[in-house]
Amino acid sequence: MSEPVASQQSPYVIEVEEGQTIAWCACGRSANQPYCDGS
Repeated sequence: MSEPVASQQSPYVIEVEEGQTIAWCACGRSANQPYCDGS
């Protein structure tokens, strides 16, 4: 399988509730998909 192509170099940070944010992985390398783990 070929290497994933990153759509951007930083995660997509989304505020799900006031004061609570999550970060969606943008690089495809996170072990905690779909969330960013800082890989």
